[in-house]
Amino acid sequence: MDSANKQSAVIAEVTMGTTPATPAFKLLRDIRVSGAPQRSASRSPERRSDRTAANMTSGLSTFPKSIELPFVRDAASDILLESVMCGAWATNVLKNASTKMPFTLEEKYEGGATDPYRRLAGCLADSLSLSFRNGEPGQMSFGIRAMAETAATTAIASSTYAAPTPGYDPVTPADITVNGLFGLSTPKVMGLNMSITNSMRDQHSWGSNAPFGLGLGLFNIEGSVQIYFSAAADYSTFMTRQTSLSLDLTMGSVANYKDQIVLGNCDVWNPDVDDPGATGDHMVTLNFMARYSSGSTSAITWTRLVA
Repeated sequence: MDSANKQSAVIAEVTMGTTPATPAFKLLRDIRVSGAPQRSASRSPERRSDRTAANMTSGLSTFPKSIELPFVRDAASDILLESVMCGAWATNVLKNASTKMPFTLEEKYEGGATDPYRRLAGCLADSLSLSFRNGEPGQMSFGIRAMAETAATTAIASSTYAAPTPGYDPVTPADITVNGLFGLSTPKVMGLNMSITNSMRDQHSWGSNAPFGLGLGLFNIEGSVQIYFSAAADYSTFMTRQTSLSLDLTMGSVANYKDQIVLGNCDVWNPDVDDPGATGDHMVTLNFMARYSSGSTSAITWTRLVA
């Protein structure tokens, strides 16, 4: 089956682990959906006089997935963002919280007369990795955990599939305005890597190999940013760990459809200056971690539909 024809879609769940009866799926603008369920099995530990295997045992099952996208925000990625932030959009503002926001992931393969479907129910986004490099579209990679997988050869009765809305071009670094970067004056940013993690775990109980739930752990935001080394303070300021600094970025090129990400209370430490050799530019790499901000009552504030 040709991978070019594959279709991936998500739908928010009301009850975790239960796909809505008449789901209004949102199509993803995914690059790929990778990862595979782990249904472990092993040889029985009993010994036999002929030394061969006669029996096996089934172990615990887990359902990890990774959804890779260019940096876009639409109806489908909004569902993924709610899940990784454990909170709901409120007047176009999303903050990290501790409410599980489950969804179903459906993968449809083009099989001609009969199309195979794989559906993962009870999904939560455990992590999000953001990456930006000059001249390239931003990358978003969601690490997913699920409770169960089913397969079918037909769509769910009465299901619908909405095209990505809005469907604007992916964001590149040229479309990013740096409103503030750790107090630096007019920094020339070259790259950014940031990860959001929920430290989830599969929860298993007797009676089933599949998990009955997914537990939340520590919420963490860390990353690094690369800037052109243009002044001594770009490095020396952060030789001692700095606190209470902010990162404020506006992303997008279409007015009223941009996104603004604010980390209002960051620690920044351990700077490094690279050496490209005889030809090149020196870059400073700064490491950062977002703390809880009393001003926003969150570690991160993501605002959509910004002018």
